[in-house]
Amino acid sequence: MTSEIPAFAAVAPSRTNVFDSSHYFLPLAWFHQHFGVLPRKLIFQLANADARATVLQALAARYNLEQATVAHSVYIEKVGQEPELNVWALHLAPHLLLLVGDRDVYTERGVQVFYSPATDAAELATLRELLMAHVGSGQQERQRIHALRLAYNDLEFTPLEIKIPALDLSTHYNDDLLPAHETIVRRLQQPQDKGIVILHGPPGTGKTSYIRHLCGLTDKPKLFIPPNLAARIADPEFINLLHDNTNSILIIEDAEELLTKRDATGGGPSAVSNLLNISDGLLADCFHIQIVCTFNTDLSRIDSALLRKGRLIAAYHFQPLSEAKSEALAASLGHNTALGAPTSLADIYNREEQEFTVSKTAKRIGFGARE
Repeated sequence: MTSEIPAFAAVAPSRTNVFDSSHYFLPLAWFHQHFGVLPRKLIFQLANADARATVLQALAARYNLEQATVAHSVYIEKVGQEPELNVWALHLAPHLLLLVGDRDVYTERGVQVFYSPATDAAELATLRELLMAHVGSGQQERQRIHALRLAYNDLEFTPLEIKIPALDLSTHYNDDLLPAHETIVRRLQQPQDKGIVILHGPPGTGKTSYIRHLCGLTDKPKLFIPPNLAARIADPEFINLLHDNTNSILIIEDAEELLTKRDATGGGPSAVSNLLNISDGLLADCFHIQIVCTFNTDLSRIDSALLRKGRLIAAYHFQPLSEAKSEALAASLGHNTALGAPTSLADIYNREEQEFTVSKTAKRIGFGARE
Protein backbone atom coordinates (compact mmCIF):
# COMPACT_ATOMS: atom_id res chain seq x y z
CA MET A 1 0.00 0.00 0.00
CA THR A 2 1.39 3.37 -0.97
CA SER A 3 1.42 5.97 1.77
CA GLU A 4 0.86 9.63 1.06
CA ILE A 5 3.83 11.91 1.60
CA PRO A 6 2.74 15.43 2.59
CA ALA A 7 3.90 18.14 0.24
CA PHE A 8 6.47 20.58 1.53
CA ALA A 9 4.63 23.27 3.44
CA ALA A 10 5.95 26.77 2.81
CA VAL A 11 4.76 30.32 3.02
CA ALA A 12 3.34 31.31 -0.33
CA PRO A 13 5.37 34.03 -2.03
CA SER A 14 3.91 37.32 -3.11
CA ARG A 15 1.95 37.31 -6.36
CA THR A 16 4.12 40.18 -7.55
CA ASN A 17 6.24 39.24 -10.56
CA VAL A 18 5.21 35.56 -10.61
CA PHE A 19 2.42 36.11 -13.16
CA ASP A 20 2.79 38.03 -16.40
CA SER A 21 0.40 40.65 -17.76
CA SER A 22 -1.80 37.89 -19.23
CA HIS A 23 -1.91 36.10 -15.84
CA TYR A 24 0.34 33.24 -16.93
CA PHE A 25 2.43 31.68 -14.18
CA LEU A 26 6.18 32.39 -14.38
CA PRO A 27 8.03 29.43 -12.81
CA LEU A 28 11.52 30.95 -12.94
CA ALA A 29 10.36 34.08 -11.16
CA TRP A 30 8.45 32.03 -8.58
CA PHE A 31 11.44 29.79 -7.86
CA HIS A 32 13.83 32.73 -7.50
CA GLN A 33 11.42 34.68 -5.29
CA HIS A 34 10.78 31.64 -3.10
CA PHE A 35 14.32 30.26 -2.71
CA GLY A 36 16.58 33.14 -3.74
CA VAL A 37 18.32 31.16 -6.52
CA LEU A 38 17.70 30.61 -10.22
CA PRO A 39 16.66 27.00 -10.86
CA ARG A 40 17.97 24.37 -13.18
CA LYS A 41 15.39 22.78 -15.46
CA LEU A 42 14.51 19.39 -16.93
CA ILE A 43 12.02 19.22 -19.82
CA PHE A 44 10.14 16.00 -20.58
CA GLN A 45 8.08 15.25 -23.68
CA LEU A 46 5.46 12.73 -22.63
CA ALA A 47 4.02 10.29 -25.14
CA ASN A 48 0.51 11.78 -25.14
CA ALA A 49 -2.19 13.36 -22.98
CA ASP A 50 -3.02 9.94 -21.46
CA ALA A 51 0.58 9.64 -20.25
CA ARG A 52 0.23 13.02 -18.57
CA ALA A 53 -2.91 11.85 -16.77
CA THR A 54 -1.08 8.72 -15.59
CA VAL A 55 1.81 10.80 -14.26
CA LEU A 56 -0.57 13.07 -12.34
CA GLN A 57 -2.33 10.03 -10.84
CA ALA A 58 1.03 8.66 -9.68
CA LEU A 59 1.94 12.00 -8.13
CA ALA A 60 -1.44 12.14 -6.35
CA ALA A 61 -0.66 8.77 -4.75
CA ARG A 62 2.65 10.09 -3.42
CA TYR A 63 1.95 13.75 -2.61
CA ASN A 64 -0.92 15.87 -1.36
CA LEU A 65 -1.46 17.78 -4.60
CA GLU A 66 -3.96 20.17 -3.03
CA GLN A 67 -1.30 21.41 -0.62
CA ALA A 68 1.38 21.31 -3.30
CA THR A 69 -0.52 23.45 -5.81
CA VAL A 70 1.07 26.82 -6.52
CA ALA A 71 -0.91 27.65 -9.66
CA HIS A 72 -3.71 25.79 -11.41
CA SER A 73 -5.86 26.76 -14.39
CA VAL A 74 -8.18 24.92 -16.75
CA TYR A 75 -10.19 25.61 -19.88
CA ILE A 76 -13.97 25.31 -19.69
CA GLU A 77 -15.29 25.58 -23.23
CA LYS A 78 -18.65 23.78 -23.41
CA VAL A 79 -21.54 22.94 -21.13
CA GLY A 80 -21.19 19.38 -19.89
CA GLN A 81 -17.57 19.06 -21.02
CA GLU A 82 -14.88 18.15 -18.51
CA PRO A 83 -12.46 21.02 -17.81
CA GLU A 84 -9.25 20.72 -19.79
CA LEU A 85 -5.98 21.26 -17.94
CA ASN A 86 -4.06 24.35 -18.96
CA VAL A 87 -1.34 24.85 -16.33
CA TRP A 88 -0.61 23.10 -13.05
CA ALA A 89 2.39 24.12 -10.95
CA LEU A 90 3.21 21.80 -8.04
CA HIS A 91 5.68 22.55 -5.23
CA LEU A 92 6.46 18.94 -4.34
CA ALA A 93 9.44 19.37 -1.99
CA PRO A 94 11.98 22.02 -0.98
CA HIS A 95 13.64 23.38 -4.13
CA LEU A 96 11.48 21.14 -6.36
CA LEU A 97 8.79 22.60 -8.62
CA LEU A 98 6.93 20.66 -11.33
CA LEU A 99 5.06 22.47 -14.09
CA VAL A 100 2.52 20.79 -16.35
CA GLY A 101 1.25 23.13 -19.01
CA ASP A 102 0.40 23.76 -22.64
CA ARG A 103 1.70 27.27 -23.21
CA ASP A 104 5.37 26.51 -23.63
CA VAL A 105 7.23 23.39 -24.73
CA TYR A 106 5.45 20.32 -26.13
CA THR A 107 1.97 21.77 -25.37
CA GLU A 108 -0.16 19.26 -23.44
CA ARG A 109 2.65 16.67 -23.44
CA GLY A 110 5.21 18.91 -21.77
CA VAL A 111 6.35 18.61 -18.16
CA GLN A 112 9.07 20.83 -16.71
CA VAL A 113 10.97 20.17 -13.49
CA PHE A 114 12.73 23.04 -11.71
CA TYR A 115 15.35 22.24 -9.09
CA SER A 116 18.62 23.46 -7.56
CA PRO A 117 21.71 21.96 -5.87
CA ALA A 118 19.72 22.10 -2.63
CA THR A 119 17.02 19.74 -3.95
CA ASP A 120 16.83 16.37 -2.23
CA ALA A 121 18.60 13.99 -4.63
CA ALA A 122 16.31 11.04 -3.85
CA GLU A 123 13.15 13.11 -4.46
CA LEU A 124 14.51 14.37 -7.77
CA ALA A 125 15.59 10.89 -8.87
CA THR A 126 12.16 9.41 -8.07
CA LEU A 127 10.38 12.15 -10.00
CA ARG A 128 12.71 11.80 -12.96
CA GLU A 129 12.22 8.03 -13.05
CA LEU A 130 8.44 8.47 -13.08
CA LEU A 131 8.55 10.93 -15.96
CA MET A 132 11.08 8.92 -17.97
CA ALA A 133 8.72 5.94 -17.86
CA HIS A 134 6.17 7.97 -19.84
CA VAL A 135 8.22 9.95 -22.33
CA GLY A 136 7.54 9.49 -26.02
CA SER A 137 9.27 6.67 -27.85
CA GLY A 138 9.35 8.55 -31.16
CA GLN A 139 6.84 6.27 -32.89
CA GLN A 140 3.94 8.56 -31.97
CA GLU A 141 5.40 11.22 -34.27
CA ARG A 142 4.39 9.02 -37.21
CA GLN A 143 0.74 9.56 -36.35
CA ARG A 144 0.62 13.31 -35.80
CA ILE A 145 1.62 16.72 -37.03
CA HIS A 146 2.31 19.91 -35.11
CA ALA A 147 0.20 22.69 -36.63
CA LEU A 148 1.25 26.32 -36.34
CA ARG A 149 -1.46 28.48 -34.84
CA LEU A 150 -1.91 31.96 -33.43
CA ALA A 151 -2.93 31.92 -29.76
CA TYR A 152 -3.22 35.08 -27.70
CA ASN A 153 -1.22 36.87 -30.43
CA ASP A 154 1.64 34.38 -30.02
CA LEU A 155 2.70 31.72 -32.51
CA GLU A 156 2.81 28.16 -31.21
CA PHE A 157 2.79 24.58 -32.50
CA THR A 158 -0.08 22.32 -31.41
CA PRO A 159 0.07 18.54 -31.96
CA LEU A 160 -2.80 16.99 -33.95
CA GLU A 161 -3.42 13.32 -34.56
CA ILE A 162 -3.58 12.37 -38.24
CA LYS A 163 -4.69 9.21 -40.01
CA ILE A 164 -2.07 7.57 -42.23
CA PRO A 165 -3.99 5.45 -44.76
CA ALA A 166 -2.36 2.61 -46.66
CA LEU A 167 -1.06 3.96 -49.96
CA ASP A 168 0.54 1.84 -52.67
CA LEU A 169 2.84 4.24 -54.50
CA SER A 170 3.23 1.95 -57.50
CA THR A 171 -0.51 2.01 -58.27
CA HIS A 172 -1.28 5.62 -57.33
CA TYR A 173 1.68 7.38 -58.93
CA ASN A 174 3.73 7.24 -62.10
CA ASP A 175 6.87 5.12 -62.06
CA ASP A 176 9.26 8.09 -62.04
CA LEU A 177 8.22 8.96 -58.45
CA LEU A 178 9.87 5.89 -56.94
CA PRO A 179 13.56 6.94 -57.40
CA ALA A 180 12.79 10.39 -55.98
CA HIS A 181 10.80 8.81 -53.15
CA GLU A 182 13.74 6.62 -52.11
CA THR A 183 15.99 9.68 -51.88
CA ILE A 184 13.38 11.70 -49.97
CA VAL A 185 12.70 8.97 -47.39
CA ARG A 186 16.40 8.25 -46.85
CA ARG A 187 17.10 11.90 -46.12
CA LEU A 188 14.01 12.50 -43.97
CA GLN A 189 14.91 9.51 -41.82
CA GLN A 190 18.47 10.74 -41.35
CA PRO A 191 18.97 12.59 -38.04
CA GLN A 192 20.57 16.03 -37.88
CA ASP A 193 20.00 16.65 -41.59
CA LYS A 194 18.80 19.69 -43.55
CA GLY A 195 17.61 20.63 -47.05
CA ILE A 196 14.46 21.21 -49.10
CA VAL A 197 12.02 18.85 -50.84
CA ILE A 198 9.88 20.50 -53.54
CA LEU A 199 6.69 18.79 -54.72
CA HIS A 200 4.76 20.56 -57.46
CA GLY A 201 2.10 19.87 -60.05
CA PRO A 202 -1.58 20.41 -60.91
CA PRO A 203 -4.28 20.13 -58.23
CA GLY A 204 -5.63 16.62 -57.66
CA THR A 205 -2.44 14.75 -58.60
CA GLY A 206 -1.78 13.43 -55.08
CA LYS A 207 0.70 15.82 -53.45
CA THR A 208 -1.11 16.01 -50.11
CA SER A 209 -1.70 12.26 -49.95
CA TYR A 210 1.97 11.68 -50.67
CA ILE A 211 2.98 14.00 -47.81
CA ARG A 212 0.61 12.17 -45.48
CA HIS A 213 2.32 8.94 -46.54
CA LEU A 214 5.75 10.46 -45.81
CA CYS A 215 4.64 11.43 -42.30
CA GLY A 216 4.24 7.75 -41.45
CA LEU A 217 7.79 6.92 -42.54
CA THR A 218 9.86 9.08 -40.20
CA ASP A 219 9.98 9.60 -36.44
CA LYS A 220 10.92 13.26 -36.77
CA PRO A 221 8.32 15.80 -35.63
CA LYS A 222 6.39 17.33 -38.56
CA LEU A 223 5.71 21.06 -38.25
CA PHE A 224 2.79 22.01 -40.47
CA ILE A 225 2.40 25.61 -41.66
CA PRO A 226 -1.19 26.37 -42.81
CA PRO A 227 -1.50 28.74 -45.79
CA ASN A 228 -3.00 31.55 -43.69
CA LEU A 229 0.13 31.65 -41.49
CA ALA A 230 2.76 30.90 -44.13
CA ALA A 231 3.89 34.52 -44.32
CA ARG A 232 4.74 34.41 -40.59
CA ILE A 233 7.81 32.37 -41.46
CA ALA A 234 9.44 35.76 -42.01
CA ASP A 235 8.78 36.79 -38.39
CA PRO A 236 11.63 36.67 -35.85
CA GLU A 237 9.12 35.00 -33.50
CA PHE A 238 8.93 32.02 -35.87
CA ILE A 239 12.69 31.53 -35.74
CA ASN A 240 12.46 31.53 -31.95
CA LEU A 241 9.91 28.69 -32.16
CA LEU A 242 12.44 26.52 -33.97
CA HIS A 243 14.70 26.58 -30.91
CA ASP A 244 12.23 24.17 -29.27
CA ASN A 245 11.66 22.12 -32.44
CA THR A 246 15.09 21.17 -33.77
CA ASN A 247 15.64 18.09 -35.94
CA SER A 248 12.14 18.45 -37.40
CA ILE A 249 10.45 18.57 -40.80
CA LEU A 250 8.73 21.79 -41.83
CA ILE A 251 5.75 21.18 -44.14
CA ILE A 252 4.43 24.12 -46.18
CA GLU A 253 1.50 23.47 -48.52
CA ASP A 254 0.42 25.89 -51.26
CA ALA A 255 3.70 27.74 -50.89
CA GLU A 256 3.62 29.68 -54.18
CA GLU A 257 3.63 33.10 -52.56
CA LEU A 258 6.56 32.24 -50.31
CA LEU A 259 8.81 30.68 -52.92
CA THR A 260 8.45 33.01 -55.89
CA LYS A 261 11.51 34.79 -57.22
CA ARG A 262 12.90 37.79 -55.40
CA ASP A 263 13.54 40.91 -57.45
CA ALA A 264 16.84 41.59 -59.18
CA THR A 265 18.19 43.68 -56.29
CA GLY A 266 17.89 40.74 -53.91
CA GLY A 267 14.86 42.16 -52.12
CA GLY A 268 11.42 40.67 -52.09
CA PRO A 269 9.78 38.29 -49.64
CA SER A 270 11.88 37.90 -46.51
CA ALA A 271 10.24 34.48 -46.03
CA VAL A 272 12.45 33.17 -48.85
CA SER A 273 15.52 34.49 -47.07
CA ASN A 274 14.48 32.76 -43.85
CA LEU A 275 13.87 29.48 -45.69
CA LEU A 276 17.29 29.73 -47.30
CA ASN A 277 18.91 30.36 -43.93
CA ILE A 278 17.01 27.50 -42.27
CA SER A 279 17.76 25.03 -45.06
CA ASP A 280 21.41 25.78 -45.80
CA GLY A 281 22.55 28.91 -43.94
CA LEU A 282 24.01 29.52 -40.51
CA LEU A 283 20.79 28.39 -38.83
CA ALA A 284 20.76 25.09 -40.72
CA ASP A 285 23.62 23.64 -38.70
CA CYS A 286 21.91 24.72 -35.46
CA PHE A 287 18.32 23.71 -36.08
CA HIS A 288 18.66 20.73 -38.48
CA ILE A 289 15.30 21.54 -40.07
CA GLN A 290 14.23 19.90 -43.33
CA ILE A 291 11.57 21.62 -45.43
CA VAL A 292 8.89 20.01 -47.62
CA CYS A 293 7.04 22.49 -49.88
CA THR A 294 4.15 21.94 -52.27
CA PHE A 295 2.70 24.27 -54.88
CA ASN A 296 0.69 24.20 -58.09
CA THR A 297 2.68 26.73 -60.11
CA ASP A 298 5.46 26.06 -62.61
CA LEU A 299 8.91 25.40 -61.18
CA SER A 300 10.34 28.26 -63.29
CA ARG A 301 8.59 30.78 -61.03
CA ILE A 302 10.38 29.53 -57.91
CA ASP A 303 13.42 31.39 -56.59
CA SER A 304 16.43 29.63 -58.10
CA ALA A 305 18.36 29.84 -54.81
CA LEU A 306 15.98 27.26 -53.36
CA LEU A 307 16.94 24.82 -56.11
CA ARG A 308 20.67 25.04 -55.60
CA LYS A 309 22.61 21.79 -55.50
CA GLY A 310 23.42 20.91 -51.91
CA ARG A 311 20.31 22.67 -50.63
CA LEU A 312 17.74 20.73 -52.67
CA ILE A 313 17.08 17.17 -51.50
CA ALA A 314 14.68 16.39 -54.34
CA ALA A 315 12.12 18.01 -56.63
CA TYR A 316 9.29 16.04 -58.17
CA HIS A 317 6.61 17.08 -60.67
CA PHE A 318 3.28 15.33 -59.98
CA GLN A 319 1.27 14.73 -63.16
CA PRO A 320 -1.94 12.89 -64.07
CA LEU A 321 -1.58 9.14 -63.79
CA SER A 322 -0.65 7.46 -67.07
CA GLU A 323 -3.53 5.98 -69.08
CA ALA A 324 -2.62 2.38 -68.29
CA LYS A 325 -2.25 3.07 -64.56
CA SER A 326 -5.40 5.20 -64.50
CA GLU A 327 -7.48 2.38 -65.96
CA ALA A 328 -5.94 -0.21 -63.63
CA LEU A 329 -6.68 1.94 -60.57
CA ALA A 330 -10.22 2.65 -61.78
CA ALA A 331 -10.78 -1.09 -62.21
CA SER A 332 -9.55 -1.79 -58.68
CA LEU A 333 -12.12 0.73 -57.41
CA GLY A 334 -14.90 -0.93 -59.39
CA HIS A 335 -15.26 2.02 -61.77
CA ASN A 336 -15.64 2.17 -65.54
CA THR A 337 -12.13 1.68 -66.95
CA ALA A 338 -12.65 3.41 -70.32
CA LEU A 339 -10.70 6.57 -69.49
CA GLY A 340 -8.79 6.97 -72.75
CA ALA A 341 -6.18 9.42 -71.42
CA PRO A 342 -3.94 10.17 -68.42
CA THR A 343 -6.20 11.09 -65.50
CA SER A 344 -5.65 12.82 -62.16
CA LEU A 345 -6.18 10.85 -58.97
CA ALA A 346 -8.95 13.25 -57.95
CA ASP A 347 -10.88 12.48 -61.13
CA ILE A 348 -10.35 8.74 -60.78
CA TYR A 349 -11.56 8.60 -57.17
CA ASN A 350 -14.45 10.98 -57.74
CA ARG A 351 -15.51 9.68 -61.15
CA GLU A 352 -18.68 8.03 -59.90
CA GLU A 353 -19.67 10.97 -57.70
CA GLN A 354 -22.41 13.36 -58.68
CA GLU A 355 -20.90 16.53 -60.09
CA PHE A 356 -22.18 19.96 -59.05
CA THR A 357 -20.99 22.51 -61.57
CA VAL A 358 -20.71 26.05 -60.25
CA SER A 359 -19.05 27.44 -63.34
CA LYS A 360 -17.21 26.19 -66.39
CA THR A 361 -13.91 26.71 -64.60
CA ALA A 362 -14.85 24.87 -61.40
CA LYS A 363 -12.75 21.78 -60.69
CA ARG A 364 -12.77 19.12 -58.01
CA ILE A 365 -9.51 18.61 -56.19
CA GLY A 366 -8.12 16.03 -53.80
CA PHE A 367 -8.72 12.31 -53.60
CA GLY A 368 -9.03 9.58 -51.06
CA ALA A 369 -10.42 6.12 -50.48
CA ARG A 370 -14.01 5.98 -49.38
CA GLU A 371 -14.73 5.01 -45.83
